[in-house]
Amino acid sequence: MDAFLAFSRRVKELIDSVLGTIAAVMLLILTLFALLEIVRRYIFDVVFEWGQDAIIVGMIATVSIYFAVTQLRRSHLVMNAIIQLLHARGHYKIVGFLKIIASVIVMVFCGAIGITGWSTLSYAFERDLMTYSLLIPLWPFYLILMFGFLLMALIALLQLLEDIIAFARKEYLGGEIELTTDV
Repeated sequence: MDAFLAFSRRVKELIDSVLGTIAAVMLLILTLFALLEIVRRYIFDVVFEWGQDAIIVGMIATVSIYFAVTQLRRSHLVMNAIIQLLHARGHYKIVGFLKIIASVIVMVFCGAIGITGWSTLSYAFERDLMTYSLLIPLWPFYLILMFGFLLMALIALLQLLEDIIAFARKEYLGGEIELTTDV
């Protein structure tokens, strides 16, 4: 079990450092490009025809990747008030069990969206669907969205196994709660 926990920690650290950095750089670039488009539109009265589409598609794709990082930190879909209330009243076992249930739900939900997205991806690829400006194909966007959801499902699977191990080891009896949790 300790080997799995070490493996899981390394995988999550890699995802956090690589995807967190990529998402941050992409969001910065897209924000600067959006500001450039604003200046070009309202000062110089010119725009790139594809600029608005690139910003919208890029921002959504980047945010979908960053969702995996927030899930990794257990900061995505947080209902912390309920957990803190249960924890404050000494229901440590219930909190540990709810973490397992939440990990299962996130894993199934994100995995289902990621897997069922293949039909949308293949449809967009076969039909050669483009954005409104007709310059940017949509299939890479759908691929990134699917990748983000499947990565969230993988992270939730790792967290599920970690939560089961912690529950089996009765680590919930420690009386400490994480600052955020995905329950």
